[in-house]
Amino acid sequence: MKKLLLVCLLVYTSSLSCLGMVSPENTILVDSTITPLSNFTSLAPLDQKDSLFIPFGYSFQVIAQRGDTMSDGNTFPPNFDFTGFVPLNGSSTNGYLSINSEYLPGGVSIMDVNFDSTTIRWSKSNASAIDFTPVVGTVANCSGTVTPWNTIITCEEYPTTYDFNNDSYNDTGWAIEIDPVSRTIVNNQKIWALGNFAHENIVVHANQRTAYQGADSSPGYLFKFVADAAQNLHSGKLYVYVGSKGGSGNWLLLNNTTKAERNSTMTQAASLGATSFAGIEDVEISPKDGKIYFAVKGESTVYRFEDSDPLTGTTVSNFETFVGGSTQTYDLNTSSGIINEPWGTGNDNLAFDNEGNLWVLQDGSRNYVWLVDTSHTQANPSVKIFMRPPTGSEPTGLTFSPDNKFMFMSIQHPSGANNSSFQQDVNNLNVTFERDVSLIIARNETWKIKPCQANLSLNTSPISSGTYQSSHEIQAYGEIENPSKVFLKANTYIILNQGFSVQAGATFLGHIGGCQNN
Repeated sequence: MKKLLLVCLLVYTSSLSCLGMVSPENTILVDSTITPLSNFTSLAPLDQKDSLFIPFGYSFQVIAQRGDTMSDGNTFPPNFDFTGFVPLNGSSTNGYLSINSEYLPGGVSIMDVNFDSTTIRWSKSNASAIDFTPVVGTVANCSGTVTPWNTIITCEEYPTTYDFNNDSYNDTGWAIEIDPVSRTIVNNQKIWALGNFAHENIVVHANQRTAYQGADSSPGYLFKFVADAAQNLHSGKLYVYVGSKGGSGNWLLLNNTTKAERNSTMTQAASLGATSFAGIEDVEISPKDGKIYFAVKGESTVYRFEDSDPLTGTTVSNFETFVGGSTQTYDLNTSSGIINEPWGTGNDNLAFDNEGNLWVLQDGSRNYVWLVDTSHTQANPSVKIFMRPPTGSEPTGLTFSPDNKFMFMSIQHPSGANNSSFQQDVNNLNVTFERDVSLIIARNETWKIKPCQANLSLNTSPISSGTYQSSHEIQAYGEIENPSKVFLKANTYIILNQGFSVQAGATFLGHIGGCQNN
């Protein structure tokens, strides 16, 4: 996808014929039934390269990159992490996109996003940085969640004992709720009642009162919080898990009323003999079975369990390893046949799609994005690789539109040396993966991209605006009329035959590089 035999970018003042070798891409389709995002053949397990690899039939759109200027004059800060899509009134095409920045001092950027049914592309507007000065700043905003009432919770991964504003609360190591509409911090304070520790992630139950969270430390503990009132996480009971990693256990109540008690969450958990985990990265609730799933990076494992009652229950049952393990390998059904691959280290962010499939984003080993099918068990595995991110990077974030057609995610800290080649997104933007980037990924039929063909002949006149691609060759005849943009991408070559011409003002781009995302 990287070598150009010939590129023609023509904006001429008179008609022009040209003959030579170049290459193609995509065309607009009529509406069709959308195949689920989970329906793909596993990528082959390989080391990271300077490009992004996703399955054939999928394409991406860049929505933001580190250093881009926002509407408020700020620039997107580094280390993109949680990438939360907040739907506007349940819409899958209008909402807000919140991007965490896991760095020091920290930050969250929020923008309006809209899917245009005419251009079949997303646009952004009103991008701005959240002002954390009312809460004495923020640090290392790692993962988070979209609440059932459509706010954002961002998590501070680095706890400290500093108290610069003399309010008797530790300054960092908390969760913070943000209203994406007003771009303000809810209640103008951090969520003290959720406890103070290395917050990596949180998930809020559909009952709008129960939250599950874990400490990304070693020891790391698993917590359950039950709010006194719906949609208000600033008051409630905080529990810690004590029990087996393969059986049952209990939720033990912590003291969680005074400032001193809220500052001492980890000390209290240790004194109660809470079960230790080697860094809890993410906790999620399955929409299919209602079980709670959580990733432990240092144990290379995703666990799951049943809570006896999210609101009143104090017991846990069926605690078990769901996927992974330091020595676990899985057979992958790839286009090259069955390949056995280790699960590897560093399972990090988790996300469930509407079907109940679990997506696991890896920070370690080869940094894959795994999909664990709803039918998966350790005895009868069903996993596959969706993404191999660029060299030096890890995949982060991951949320879905309500209709499950679009996924929103980021690529964090890719190597600055990833500039020897480029890939094109659905807007034909040349992307070199050398800085943090947030992407929207969908199947080609959602983007209205014509499936790749073995050979393609464009012999109509005029050639319609659009993008055309072929896995082998494209032969083009006819005229591109002003104002038109025609993009051709082919794996082997493009032949511009006699009769091919470009009118004044029209744009033509040819690129050798294979089918989109192949």
